[in-house]
Amino acid sequence: MSRKKEREYALKGIFQLDFHTEPGDFSDSIAYFIEDNALDLDYGKTLIDATESHLAEIDEILDEYLKSTWKIDRIPKVEKSILRMAICELLFMEEKVPFEVVINEAIELTKKFGDEDGKNYVNGILNKIVKDRQHVCP
Repeated sequence: MSRKKEREYALKGIFQLDFHTEPGDFSDSIAYFIEDNALDLDYGKTLIDATESHLAEIDEILDEYLKSTWKIDRIPKVEKSILRMAICELLFMEEKVPFEVVINEAIELTKKFGDEDGKNYVNGILNKIVKDRQHVCP
């Protein structure tokens, strides 16, 4: 399975994070919709797990880049999930992916699943993160 498709499945998993507050609930939810593709989702599952593990740190980083009048809960859930996944991929994955690829994939996912104006918002935040954290973004 292509990385593009794995990111799409990972997005579906990461999207579930806001709906599951009990530890076991999230794992059960992920297993339910990834079950049929489990053999093909090595990178996607790693991305979901890393995002879940670093969620508090990712949300702190995301919060730094929001306008002062915005809170993370105001971001539409799809765009928030895409941003979480991209921040994780940029900063917390062992396997480094060029930031241009991460940002492009995030924009494409936003075009496919998000709001019409979401792609500009996602692009702007991710570019600021990369600019500020060049030392950790490949």
